[in-house]
Amino acid sequence: MKVIDGYICEVDKSLIDLGAIEMDQVVRGLIPTNMSEININIEDNLKAFKIDRNENIITGRGIKGFFKNIKNTKAIVKYDEHKNELLLQNLDEISKEDEVFNLLKDSSKAYEIIKDLTEFKFGEERWIQIYELAKDFATIPSFDKLLSQNHLREMELFEYQIRTVKEVLKRFRGRALLCDEVGLGKTIEACTIMMEYIMRGLARKILIIVPPSLVEQWSNELKRKFNQDFITSDDPKFKQMGDKAWEHYPKVISSINLAKRKQNSESILKIHYDLVIVDEAHHLKNRKTVAWEFVNKLNKNAILLLTATPIQNNLEELYNLITLLKPGQLNTYSEFKKNFVKSGELMEPKNVEKLRTLISDVMIRNKRSDVDIKFTKRYAKTIEVKLSDIEKKFYDSISNFVKVNYNDKQNGISKFTLKIMQAELGSSVYAVLPTLEKLSVSDSISMENKKNIYSFMEIAKEIGDKRYEENTKGKTLLKIINDFNDKIIVFTKYKPTIGFLEKLLKQNGYKVAVFHGGMTRKEKEVQINHFRNEAQILISTEAGGEGRNLQFCNGIINYDLPWNPMAIEQRIGRIHRVGQERDVHIFNLEAKDTIEAYILELLDKKINMFELVVGEVDMILGDLNEEEQGFDDLIMNIWTNAEDENELKNKIDELGNKLLDMKNQYVKIKNVDEKIFGNLFEAREE
Repeated sequence: MKVIDGYICEVDKSLIDLGAIEMDQVVRGLIPTNMSEININIEDNLKAFKIDRNENIITGRGIKGFFKNIKNTKAIVKYDEHKNELLLQNLDEISKEDEVFNLLKDSSKAYEIIKDLTEFKFGEERWIQIYELAKDFATIPSFDKLLSQNHLREMELFEYQIRTVKEVLKRFRGRALLCDEVGLGKTIEACTIMMEYIMRGLARKILIIVPPSLVEQWSNELKRKFNQDFITSDDPKFKQMGDKAWEHYPKVISSINLAKRKQNSESILKIHYDLVIVDEAHHLKNRKTVAWEFVNKLNKNAILLLTATPIQNNLEELYNLITLLKPGQLNTYSEFKKNFVKSGELMEPKNVEKLRTLISDVMIRNKRSDVDIKFTKRYAKTIEVKLSDIEKKFYDSISNFVKVNYNDKQNGISKFTLKIMQAELGSSVYAVLPTLEKLSVSDSISMENKKNIYSFMEIAKEIGDKRYEENTKGKTLLKIINDFNDKIIVFTKYKPTIGFLEKLLKQNGYKVAVFHGGMTRKEKEVQINHFRNEAQILISTEAGGEGRNLQFCNGIINYDLPWNPMAIEQRIGRIHRVGQERDVHIFNLEAKDTIEAYILELLDKKINMFELVVGEVDMILGDLNEEEQGFDDLIMNIWTNAEDENELKNKIDELGNKLLDMKNQYVKIKNVDEKIFGNLFEAREE
């Protein structure tokens, strides 16, 4: 008997006329990822070839003649790491009529053979083949049945999601553009595809690339719903390892901004990944950017690109995305433009049917109108709060202080601190008080500013000494909760405001659950169960509700308002998502002439944010979010630079018109999407 020291690999000669041989999973696993060349030995003939990890092929001159001695579609392969040499031997394939199968009719002989096989003892080459084929069949089931469905937490896949996963695995071979309309769960589909690969042993090294604002959200979703521990590139443990971290950790989530930096990309591009997932892939729409070049150069077996809008400005963007998945699918760009883009009209396609046929090899797009799930409506109401005289004085005094000092570099107070103070002011006196206390003991600010800080603290103390029920926002909150008379979530950004609201509500006889990012996992579970079973009210920060199933509730109150529209939408998305069976009600509190009132006017009146589908705000404001200044910085600059109220309103109107233009552009994009994609790209019925 002999011990097996080789493997069986597939020899795919479909590209042989183009001077290439495709590497199957076995060969990819044998050759170290840092090798760019390989010596191949066939029947004592030795020749060096190049390795293209992007396309998973071996290339070089004379490859067609060299491989002519491999007669069948399978070969025995061994790798010598000292010589960097791949040894290939012909493997004669067997049929069911082969005499070797007759041996199994003798039960005693069959027992001996099975015993030898379990001990890796083989009498002849044919037993090696039977063992290898049986082993592969046993450990890598077909994709006809999903293995991960029973392992998902807190959710069940919809039929269209199951079809999507199977189609990507079976027909697209793990390279796909997932373009479901917003709100249909592209993330769930991508993660399920990932799980299928993991459970079959086909994906160990995984890189997930997302916008910076989504890193933590992806980490939470993967842990909670898929029981997968990914390390994020901003984790202290990851940072501590420096460049070596990319190789050390098998499963990493990184922002595209961080990954594409030269120092990081140099390390990442040396690694071979089994699977790469890119969320919000429309950010890769320009192939002349560093981000596109970086993703294009990644060494990967499978890659999933997620976007609801593969086209935003012109059809070239679609070409660029598909080229990342399947280079050459749409030919060269000049040929693509000639064949499929109307002259002088970069958003107008021609030969649409032929274009659809080509795109359908790499893209799936499920539409809300075609899927088997129910979407409920949402209703938003903005409630104006009339501040008391002392509350108004407090807000105006600190706002004026912020405006005076915001652009003064000599005042010893950073812009960041002033911006935080202004945002805290819109929540409650309790939220801004800790910042005032820190500034009051700072050695870097002038005595005049310290006097102002002390006076603000005196006013804050006067407001704080009043009964909680005299707080005007608090009184308004109590009325909303009483009138709604059902479970409701009260969102605030700040823990001091949570403390105030918890006392206020409990003093008025309500059962309250509290949830924030500083809690342990066990504490969070206890509070969610309390809200589900007993409490009428959950007071939560944005971080608190991340990834939790809260659809048993259908009302939220924005006690304070984040300046980032995406944060507002994420709050709404906690309850208005797939699985919600009731219409959702959103209550926004605003005080007149505050920065939050202007933000609400922009988002509600200009782009009707609260009537949009969850996810569409990012589609509309996507380019704005990519600018150096975020939405919150734009608002802060307008707020602090306006000379008077008229200029403030004019600047807000200008920004509002810009947002309206962006919304109209989004509507135009949706129409182009419909023209090109129609309903032909949903996952197919089996």
